Amino acid sequence: MCGSSEKALEAFWVSCGLSSAAWPAASDAFDRYERLIGSRNAAARLMGPGTEGDFSLKHVADSLAILLAWPDLLAGDVDLADVGCGAGLPGIVLAIALPDLRLTAIESNRRKAAFVRDAADALGLADRVQVVARRSRELGYQDAYRRRFPVTTARAVAPGEKVIRDTRLLIAPGGSAFLYKTPDAVADEWPLATREAGKHGLALDTSEVIALPAGAGTRQFLRVRAP
Repeated sequence: MCGSSEKALEAFWVSCGLSSAAWPAASDAFDRYERLIGSRNAAARLMGPGTEGDFSLKHVADSLAILLAWPDLLAGDVDLADVGCGAGLPGIVLAIALPDLRLTAIESNRRKAAFVRDAADALGLADRVQVVARRSRELGYQDAYRRRFPVTTARAVAPGEKVIRDTRLLIAPGGSAFLYKTPDAVADEWPLATREAGKHGLALDTSEVIALPAGAGTRQFLRVRAP
């Protein structure tokens, strides 16, 4: 992580309500995580072409942005399912940031799922991270996962209406799913996502637009709420 990016990410970390005292250890973990991805990216196709960029700003800060949209994640134990987690984003980043978070990383691609399992082990997170190499829409019909998760995340997975359709049965009563989107994607996907949510008795709203550090872009969340 270069100096300017690290400073920008540290400031963003603090703005997310995270402890400055915890930053040095987290920064080291993020660096190790980036190196792990780099070492396996070619073989496992963890990240698409052109998406690597500045890892700390494009991926770590972006993953943390949910803490600005929903600060309650900082309070106590959290049981979170990260759907279509790919290389482990945002789930691994959030597990590093939040020591009380329990992560279920759902990824149907077995090479990517194996990487997330190995990364969790290498980063000392294995006791809080479960990796499930299945499709989310299948898990919703299994008792072990059905309506289990107070918080579900999905980043760079699919259009909102499809994510809602595939993950709705994972959301616990009173829980929420947070879909990482851009403001343009929120505007484009809102009509179909609203219709899909309504079909299943779910409510849909949006976060404020969140500016990522150092001009790295903007993020907005679609929030799906179960009654």
